[in-house]
Amino acid sequence: MDLVDKCAIISGAANGIGQATALKLAAEGAKVALLDIKSGELEAVAKAIRDNGGTALPLVVDVSQGAEVKNAVAEVLAAFGQIDILVNNAGVGWRQGGKPFKDVPEETWEWIMNVNVKGTFHLVQAVLDNMLERRTGKIINLASIAACVGIPKLAVYSASKGAIVSFTKALAMELGPSNINVNCISPGLITTQEHLTATTGNFLGRWGRPGEVAELIAFLVSERASYITGVDYLIDGGRVIGPRGV
Repeated sequence: MDLVDKCAIISGAANGIGQATALKLAAEGAKVALLDIKSGELEAVAKAIRDNGGTALPLVVDVSQGAEVKNAVAEVLAAFGQIDILVNNAGVGWRQGGKPFKDVPEETWEWIMNVNVKGTFHLVQAVLDNMLERRTGKIINLASIAACVGIPKLAVYSASKGAIVSFTKALAMELGPSNINVNCISPGLITTQEHLTATTGNFLGRWGRPGEVAELIAFLVSERASYITGVDYLIDGGRVIGPRGV
């Protein structure tokens, strides 16, 4: 197991990519702190990890609230003594499609930006003192293919994820001298619904699964990826490489 004695914080850990990542990193030996606003689902993930012999600390946190994030990180440090890995997965807005941008209320803009961008800001700032003091750390930010190509009627979501990609690159430059790796992952069509299989939305002709993203995250936070930083990884079945059809 590659992550023994490491401590990871994963936001949006109650389901989907966050849940799969929590299970994967715990299986690799990491102690995992699980952050989400969904207490019931969060406890279920923590129980699954413990039942498999792992260590999990579930914390109900709204990442858009700076005080809640600081308190949660303090709890993680009190429990585990260090923070080696941060996975910024919490995100909203991808289900807000269907409405032209001109009809999007300001409250929607603020909600998406507060969770996707400010939430990432809060968590990174909260863990950095510990990482900088120890001169080690791995930060993974979750963006989207929307950051690469945009998605119509998801303009605000696309903007928020574009900010995450640029933030990742700038932060990697700043933190590299302190031996802290910062990378980004931009998923395409990912689903937990078993009935969703075939799609014409990419060149592989199928939806991706959260576990496939978790595998990439597990690699990037391991020492096998110690020379990789500032990169945005597309994991989208070839969705954005070019047009489908002629």
